[in-house]
Amino acid sequence: MKHLNFLLILILLITSCGGDKKKEKQQTAVPKNKLVLSESQMAHIKVDTVHEQKLSDQLTAVGEVSFAEDNVVRIYPIVSGTVEKIFVSLGDYVQKGQNLATLLSMDMSQIQRDYNISKSNFSVEEKNLARAQELFSAGMMSEKEFAAAKKDYNNALSELSERTQILKLYGGSSSDLDAIYNVVAPRSGYIVERSITEGTQIRNDNNTNIFTISDLKTVWVWASIHESDLSKVSEGDEVQVKTIAYPDKIFNGRVKKIATMLDPDSRVIKIRTELNNNEGLLKPEMFANVIITPKVSEKAIVVSNTSIILENNQNYVMVKTGENEFKKVQIKTGRVFHYYTEVLGGVEVGQRVVTDGSLFVLTAFNQL
Repeated sequence: MKHLNFLLILILLITSCGGDKKKEKQQTAVPKNKLVLSESQMAHIKVDTVHEQKLSDQLTAVGEVSFAEDNVVRIYPIVSGTVEKIFVSLGDYVQKGQNLATLLSMDMSQIQRDYNISKSNFSVEEKNLARAQELFSAGMMSEKEFAAAKKDYNNALSELSERTQILKLYGGSSSDLDAIYNVVAPRSGYIVERSITEGTQIRNDNNTNIFTISDLKTVWVWASIHESDLSKVSEGDEVQVKTIAYPDKIFNGRVKKIATMLDPDSRVIKIRTELNNNEGLLKPEMFANVIITPKVSEKAIVVSNTSIILENNQNYVMVKTGENEFKKVQIKTGRVFHYYTEVLGGVEVGQRVVTDGSLFVLTAFNQL
């Protein structure tokens, strides 16, 4: 009997010790509905806050970068001739008054010749007037003859003034007959177009510009909007522009102008936005993706598009619940925009969700 009692007590002691160990294991184990990441794993993910944002139905259109016409100068030939030398290349920055090219021109030669003839005639008439003044003062010339001499002098002076202005307008030299016309920059900026090479024959009745200068600090982006979407766009709407060259960079602007005429073939209308281009990244003729957000908008709870993972036809996000702790939460989504998705249920404003690395975190959670 004593032996039996001793065995029962021993079994109870062993059972109670085993139970304590199980309790300790349960207390130290992480609940299965939460995932804890190490510091090294945390370095590979990013977390963002669920927040409210003004949203409206965005419109995406294809666009093209062009010069800001308000800041462009096109240089046309004003004389005929042959391009002798070119001093600038496409893309060069030039200062106002800088010489861009020289033309060997018969027009320029004629202008210089006319100037020198008028200068010579004036010199003769100036001497004639001085002689007439002496004769008139001595009583050896009539008043009528003296008046005629003054008239000839004034006519020569007027002719010389006119020829001097013309010569100055064409940038010619008053010292020699070199027949050279200098093409100079009327303003500072970049050479964005050049249509001549050395030896090119130019006519002054040609309507093709030989140089185009733009500072490119501001550029225009023209986007094509379909007729059916025209009612959704108005001046002042926010515009985001992305290019193939810089896919991760967004250029922000607003709709500045909506064209008044519809293209009869494509049934699209052009809208224009103006962008700051101080960095010089945007180049004319670049293709662009234009996202237009109307001014009239409403607030909605949103999460980043990269936060959402589709699993078994359901949408989930990984919510941060504590220090390096995460859990999987099913959400109900609404409208999808370019960068954000509207959330109708599942998470609240202020909660933190994984953005970059969300699939990795969900996969790790499912393996618990």
